[in-house]
Amino acid sequence: MEALLDLNVEKEARQLREAWQGRVLASAKGHTGAVVLSILAHNFDGAIMTLCQVVFPGFSSIEAPFLCSAGRVDKAGRVIADVAEKDGRISKGQVMYLTDIAYRDDMRRLADRLKLSDQERLEFFTCVKRWLVADLRLDPTMDPADPDAKRFTVH
Repeated sequence: MEALLDLNVEKEARQLREAWQGRVLASAKGHTGAVVLSILAHNFDGAIMTLCQVVFPGFSSIEAPFLCSAGRVDKAGRVIADVAEKDGRISKGQVMYLTDIAYRDDMRRLADRLKLSDQERLEFFTCVKRWLVADLRLDPTMDPADPDAKRFTVH
């Protein structure tokens, strides 16, 4: 009975590693990896520890520095998030991407590299969009080249 249980656990772990969430987490590195971990934690809060343990054998906990908030678009159009530092401080509003387009493109390159299926892309980008919980620009659709856009510039 115990051997059957072990087989089921291993089968479920393999399926989780092969799911888009596991593949995205395993392949994202550096800056993108930190953002992806935050995206997955924001969207799958109850399952993120299990996902990390399955994808990274021997994983016990997330260590600082790490993103400790969802993303926001600030008044200047940058994608920002809060970072938990190694010394325990929280650095508020750290720039993750200079524009929301840069954020989208980084996630698109990751999806392209992993060759996510159409369905997987749809699910991934739903999570990518959901991670941005606020857009603080007065008019996010305003063209920065428009002379009226200058009044919204943050100095």
